[in-house]
Amino acid sequence: MTEREEILRGTGYWLTKVQIQIFNLLNTYMEENNLTQKQVAEKLNVSPSYVSQILNGNFNFTISKLIELALLVGKAPIIHFETIEQILKDEESQKRQAEMKVKRKKAPNTTVLVAKNA
Repeated sequence: MTEREEILRGTGYWLTKVQIQIFNLLNTYMEENNLTQKQVAEKLNVSPSYVSQILNGNFNFTISKLIELALLVGKAPIIHFETIEQILKDEESQKRQAEMKVKRKKAPNTTVLVAKNA
């Protein structure tokens, strides 16, 4: 098993990834609507310290709170599952495509002149 595969098979990676997404979602919503943590807490019917925990990354949601938060900010909480193998395959494909783009950018820009016979 590769190091990347080990990471993908661990709960810590996925919990952190979801927490970052939720932070970004809530933070953007608060900024766009000029809301305080207290105002968001009132809308979610939770304590301001709970909102603070979300923004500090120290939380673990119930599914119902995750859905409430998503709906509050006008987003649909769509959950998608993939196999670890498919994720690794997609990452490898993206890596190869990025490498090809870099190689194309590094290639010298040459112009071929063709003489025409008159």
